[in-house]
Amino acid sequence: MIRPERAQSEVIGVVLLLGLTTLVVGSTVALGSVALDDSQETADLNRVEGAMTQLDSKASLVAHGESPSQRVRIDRSRAADLRVDETAGWMRIDVETDDGSTSENVTLGTVAYERGDDTVAYQGGGVWRANGDHARMISPPEFHYRGSAGTGTLTLPLVTVRETDDRPQDVVVVSAGQNRTERLFPSENGSNPLVGGNVTITVGSEYAEAWGRFFESRTRANVTSVGENTVEITLRTRVEHPTLNASVSATGQPRLELGDIDTMYVDSYDSRDGTYSTSGPRDGATIQTKKELHLTAGGGGNTETITIRGDLLSESNQLPKGQADKKLNVTGDIRTGVSFDEVIPASGEISERIQAVRDSDIEASGTVQPGDWSVSGTETVADDTYVDGDLTVTNGTLRVSDGATLHVSGAITVGEDGEIDLETGGGDVTVLAEGEFGLAENAAVRAEGGADANLYVDDDLAVQNQTTVTTAADTRLLVYTIGEIDIDGEPRIAAADDLAKNLWIYSAPGSGGGDDAGDIEIETDAGDGLEFTGVFYAPESEAHLDGEMTIKGSFTFYTLTFDDAVIDFHYDEALRTEQPFDGDSVPVVSYLHVSEHRVGVGGDG
Repeated sequence: MIRPERAQSEVIGVVLLLGLTTLVVGSTVALGSVALDDSQETADLNRVEGAMTQLDSKASLVAHGESPSQRVRIDRSRAADLRVDETAGWMRIDVETDDGSTSENVTLGTVAYERGDDTVAYQGGGVWRANGDHARMISPPEFHYRGSAGTGTLTLPLVTVRETDDRPQDVVVVSAGQNRTERLFPSENGSNPLVGGNVTITVGSEYAEAWGRFFESRTRANVTSVGENTVEITLRTRVEHPTLNASVSATGQPRLELGDIDTMYVDSYDSRDGTYSTSGPRDGATIQTKKELHLTAGGGGNTETITIRGDLLSESNQLPKGQADKKLNVTGDIRTGVSFDEVIPASGEISERIQAVRDSDIEASGTVQPGDWSVSGTETVADDTYVDGDLTVTNGTLRVSDGATLHVSGAITVGEDGEIDLETGGGDVTVLAEGEFGLAENAAVRAEGGADANLYVDDDLAVQNQTTVTTAADTRLLVYTIGEIDIDGEPRIAAADDLAKNLWIYSAPGSGGGDDAGDIEIETDAGDGLEFTGVFYAPESEAHLDGEMTIKGSFTFYTLTFDDAVIDFHYDEALRTEQPFDGDSVPVVSYLHVSEHRVGVGGDG
């Protein structure tokens, strides 16, 4: 006899088994469906990224007048929304300079593809993607920044979106409208070049985070978040050079090789306490190189002795112990792992100052000397004068005085027993050579009078033989060159009383190109060699030193190499507080060009 309880138990078991099976199958289907949806959504958004990048390219054609209209197929998913919002996103550009301030506001507009929490959008000429708490750039906006040498030009052609009558479905049509281009900067209230101050770009957008990272990667900008979906980008128009705290500095040196030095002696003095001989040698010198320091490389270990009364600094060094013990004597620290600040290029400041002389337009406002001018007796330039050709001074003296500016359209050559006297008693004097400047055969340039003498050379500079370039103890001589420098023979380039701060040579590579553009060659004869007292500041130039020389002051180059060199460096400690260009800042963004290019976006009807 079968009990009824057992029959009920079997039925209940079957029911439970069927229920569990249904639950498992249902969960599996549900989870698989979710995974499939996620996969489809990811594939769809990746596809749309490509379509939006096409939209970016075609919108650029329309915006810049290369096509009246363009079509892009998006193929919107049923789970997504494709819309045009001409009010979404904005950019404000504030320019504050020494000449005043101006501000421009631009509404960017957006073409957005939204699916779930993710958005792929075209805005401001770029393609962006956001998922609610993070944004990244897919394709950059049109943006051009050139000018690592300090004369930066920032060009920002913004493509802005306006909605047309037809709402886009699967096809987006980009069309040109009237009044589609407007120049925002330069404007009536702001002009180039920018002098002083800052450029501040503020972006309000769902993709502001990515906008900020983009600007930060393309420029030396300071990017800060100033609110929800808002970033502020500050572009410096000016930065300052560091003080001169080193005897010799190689700012971009991959390897500083001392093996081609026969002997080198480095110490310091303080010109505020007198000349080098009266104040006595000190242990305040510094030799520094940005990368590796090598003792035996280059010349194969021909170095006899290197004595540094001070510190030897580098990021790393290769100093074989046996060689270092025998050949290298450093009274201070030998430090590696040193991190050096980026040295700012000098070419922007040099070019700007040369251009300022040109802009004074002496040809129109001053005395004009037609054709080449040859001076063999004594001539005086006491008024602003323009020479329409070359200037040659041989067996004679040319005086520039009374605050005059002499602008020579060609080259200046100071030949045998020729002399140029820069007399600043009546105010600062200025000489500009558009061509080469050369001194040879006992030629001389002298500065005196108590003010500043400025010599600009927009080409190569050559100082040869037993020539002299000097300045009095109460006068500063400032030489600015764009091009190569060649110093050889036994020249004397020196400030009186060992006051190194009174003579400055600034140099930067020229624009003519070539492997040697901007090189500095110092090759001296045996005997007295070169005597230099001043500051040689050329942080973008490659310098090569060959022969005997005595240097008081400070040397700064991008790279520094030697060949059978016998060198005495005497660092002037009075330079520790001195900054190149009198502490004036140099331009980073000098020229700003911002324009708005409007396009219409809608469907195909």
